[in-house]
Amino acid sequence: CTFPPRWHGRWFQSGVIQPIVIEGDRLSNKGKCVSSEGDKFLIVDEKGCYRCVVMHEKHQNVLQYKETFCYRRDALPHLCTLITGDALLYSMFRESADPVDCPLKGPFSFTYNRGHGDCKSPVSSIESCTEDSRLLLNYQACPDVHGSESTVEELECLATWKEGSLRFLVGKLHHNHATSNEDRYRCFVYEKTNGIASGNAAKEGPTAPGGVEYRVAQSGDATCNGLFSATEGSRTMALKRVSVRFNCQFPSWMTFSHTWHTLDFSSNYTFYQRNATLRISNQTGADIKVYCVNVKASSPSGNSVALVAHWQHHCVSRYVCVVLYRRDTYIAELQRGSPTTRPDDACSPHHFNAVTAPYVTLVASNPESKECPYPGKYSIQNSRQQRDVTLDDRIRRRKREFVLEHNRRVNGTRLFNFSVRNMSDAAILRSRRQTEDYGCSSTYSRLEVGCNSAKNMEFYSTCENKELVTAYTCHGGWYENGVSFVVTTPVTRDSTAARRYCFVSKDTRGGALGVARSPNNCERGAHHAMVFDATATGECHDQSSSQPPMSIPSPLVVIITMFALHHIIPR
Repeated sequence: CTFPPRWHGRWFQSGVIQPIVIEGDRLSNKGKCVSSEGDKFLIVDEKGCYRCVVMHEKHQNVLQYKETFCYRRDALPHLCTLITGDALLYSMFRESADPVDCPLKGPFSFTYNRGHGDCKSPVSSIESCTEDSRLLLNYQACPDVHGSESTVEELECLATWKEGSLRFLVGKLHHNHATSNEDRYRCFVYEKTNGIASGNAAKEGPTAPGGVEYRVAQSGDATCNGLFSATEGSRTMALKRVSVRFNCQFPSWMTFSHTWHTLDFSSNYTFYQRNATLRISNQTGADIKVYCVNVKASSPSGNSVALVAHWQHHCVSRYVCVVLYRRDTYIAELQRGSPTTRPDDACSPHHFNAVTAPYVTLVASNPESKECPYPGKYSIQNSRQQRDVTLDDRIRRRKREFVLEHNRRVNGTRLFNFSVRNMSDAAILRSRRQTEDYGCSSTYSRLEVGCNSAKNMEFYSTCENKELVTAYTCHGGWYENGVSFVVTTPVTRDSTAARRYCFVSKDTRGGALGVARSPNNCERGAHHAMVFDATATGECHDQSSSQPPMSIPSPLVVIITMFALHHIIPR
């Protein structure tokens, strides 16, 4: 006689201090199983006490049972007949259970009654969470109803089942007053009110105004006792669906790719539900849902869009201003403001500042390669570490000018249009090792852009008498406020190296060119630099005559600034 393996584990039962453990033939607080027949089990404890336990599996996370009193040994069939119909029903809830999708999908408004009258005004509300297994219940206090209080409870759904005409739900309530499992576990009975609407009551989506109404009864303790209908319980609720309409879609130049990635692949941005919803997933598993509410402004070219979005993280929902920029075919950027409870306030200056809001650089899945800008050959000399004070001054001045530039930019985004020729990539297979060798990364001797392949840039360094090549494939970019941005992927990389880089190029005083590299975002304004002096040595020998390279005066001293950027822009 053994208990089903799917029952094995630790269980909570109200009134039992220690967790109940089911394993093999043992039920820890009852004893050892001697014989079984279907759902009936004959169990004996250490004192020789025999009892019949009738177990019912309501859900993989819920077991209910009735039992006899203690008897001397008797046959299982006879002993089980001693269980009366009104015998107490015990409920066991699996500890550390995997949650299930909640059967009711918010948002709802609701009234509730705790035995002292209906609390109807102000109305309470239920909101869905990012996780489908959670609901947020916002209770309001009614001044004329005793026992009503303003509180917030988060319901984690653990089990659902149907019994006759009743639908049951077991969940854990998380709130400030819940300090033990006795406070957290609760049982619910819910039903759809007849005649309001048709369809699948548990799963249907938003409907026409008027909504669908449900009645819900909640147990007063960590059992399912006393729940005989959806109108009888320690607390009863009447739910009315709130119709939520999102009146816009994200721009087609983003939704053409179902999924986008941040530069460092730490987050994925996925569009779904007719391109009106965006799900942001990161490595922590804490997803964010973003719903397009309405478009606030758009540039004439359509390459930049400001919209009000409903931003939902876990069970917290707010409105934020989101600005999207089309930087190239496979490259976009996103800015967002601070959260607010009112959609009309989201894009106000108090909640959104385009100058200070960080950018998040996004790259479409499987981006095509494009020609790199500034083609040619360069020699790199005189590596040194210094602080470029004049560059700091220029950055601060440009930041002030950016306020005026932004007003022009939202009316028409300027894109850095890379020319793409119908040409096959030159072979990059070489006898030299193509890798990111961090021991030699600061001793680059020369740079070739668009030479072996029009779509590649290659840094050369010498380490232990071997010439190493660090190659990057360009995917496109843009030009903004005197700065060009190019997104690249290393041709080959060490397992610890970044998967993509953004190269930021800026003309400096004297006609020099500063270049910064970031693995996280296309950064604006860095101050600490590792500086190289480089001299342009000529053009690439294999450039097509129909597509001449960018003209560069010679001799020209090019300051190539490689930044170590470790700050990750908040997502």
